[in-house]
Amino acid sequence: MSVRQAGTPTTDDELASAWQQGAKKRMEDKMAWWTAESTPADRARCRLYPKLSFFFDGTGNNLYQEMAKPAAERALSNIAKLYQAAIKDKDGLEAVPTYIPGVGTPYRYANGNISPDEDKGGALGLGFGAGGKMRLEAALYEFRRLLEIDWSAGAVRHMEWITLSVFGFSRGATLARAFVRRLIAEQCERDADKCLMWKARYGERVPLRIIFMGLFDTVASVGGPGLHMGWGSELAIPEGVERCLHFVSGHEVRQAFPLDSVRVGSEYPKKCEEVIYPGVHSDVGGGYFDGFQGRSNSLSRIPLRDMYAEALNSGVMLRRLSDAPLEVRMEIALPPDAPLLPAYHAYMAALPAADSSQESLPAADGSLESLLHAHRKLKFRWRAALTRTNSDSRVLGTLHRSVDPVLCDAVAAHDNHQTCSPTTWTYELPRKPDVQAKQLLAEHRRLVRQIPAIREPVEWQGDTKWSRPRTSYENLIIATWDDRSVLPAAVEIFMAEHVHDSVAHFTEWPCALHDQRAIFCDEARILAERERRRSTAHA
Repeated sequence: MSVRQAGTPTTDDELASAWQQGAKKRMEDKMAWWTAESTPADRARCRLYPKLSFFFDGTGNNLYQEMAKPAAERALSNIAKLYQAAIKDKDGLEAVPTYIPGVGTPYRYANGNISPDEDKGGALGLGFGAGGKMRLEAALYEFRRLLEIDWSAGAVRHMEWITLSVFGFSRGATLARAFVRRLIAEQCERDADKCLMWKARYGERVPLRIIFMGLFDTVASVGGPGLHMGWGSELAIPEGVERCLHFVSGHEVRQAFPLDSVRVGSEYPKKCEEVIYPGVHSDVGGGYFDGFQGRSNSLSRIPLRDMYAEALNSGVMLRRLSDAPLEVRMEIALPPDAPLLPAYHAYMAALPAADSSQESLPAADGSLESLLHAHRKLKFRWRAALTRTNSDSRVLGTLHRSVDPVLCDAVAAHDNHQTCSPTTWTYELPRKPDVQAKQLLAEHRRLVRQIPAIREPVEWQGDTKWSRPRTSYENLIIATWDDRSVLPAAVEIFMAEHVHDSVAHFTEWPCALHDQRAIFCDEARILAERERRRSTAHA
């Protein structure tokens, strides 16, 4: 398939229609054997249709930890919300969902041995992806255990087919991709028609249908930022996946969060689609508490609801939204009069058309790189306008109501972003408004300070410097920074009150608002611009 920008947000009516479509699809599949030639014995035969789903949460995201907090303080990821919406009914509807907390958080798994596997979480998981291999092995073991023990080995012979759906966010999306590849390689074979057959331990072969993969902004960084060591080394979507949807952040730029596209080289695998959404990493995958950085956390509900509808359409065993518990419905709700919606529509309408003229990998609506650039252009235009009008306090969103203006005026642009080793990562978001405000203002003012160096870049060798031509990404920054056309008010509201600044709160690794985000396509590293902007730290 291909890549495109996000579209109109999914409505409640569309979710209801998707549920009906999915239920119809499941029933038609289940009754496909019933024909005029079916014998009474055929009709009386026991048939089982296990429907398994796995939900791999993102780095630092843990449903159980969040649910232990007061409701107003919870910061659930979209993976956690989808898991809460999953149907859990093994004996009736044959549906079993499995949730796996994100690396860097506690996880304990009874693996059939005397001593269960346990990961206490912490910095190594957050910085290096430690604990990922354990989670991958646990998921593979759980897949077999559910079928051969929970259903029983005797039940396997009655299984017509197994359906599998897999979801993941951030490193959890990396785990989801690795899980599907390992499952096919280790527990499956292909028949003469190249259809997947799951191999039970006692010789039975059961057709396996991987009906859906739902991924939010895949980031590997296994073994360290930007690395693909160990379990994160092979992530291409394998043949046989019936539908793969990958939602990508349009505003994420942190060097420690490179994107792992589902594209392989210059091509998208069959039945794979990549969709670009406005917002940073956790605006797409969820995980910010409401009010953080003076912004609503409702933006992540747009990709959540789109993924929900796509999964339902594919037959994934998720509840009809109206049947979900009130607490779950509230986490997914996006009413038609939500303040976010007019701002979102205005922003999407203002996105410049994708320009693939300098790209070597064109797609129907532009390449992944050019589609990402469209979001960067609006970001730089917005920040430049704040600078020209001396209104950079607008980066605070609604925080300006609760912080001292004197404090804001005193914030200076830091020379360098705070740097820590991955061994000290915490991922703790500051709760105090004044701390959030200082981070937001310092990062914006640091960008403003850097613009002259981007405008007239130099290279250094020892103590000698000389001018060099700007890269095309630097040209993009300067062209949009100098664009004095007025943004619609609703776009300004969208940027200030809905799109978070992940660079400002991320103190664990060097990053800047003017960085490019690295992109990997099946281990091959590229950049949104095919070039890394060289350091101008000495300029």
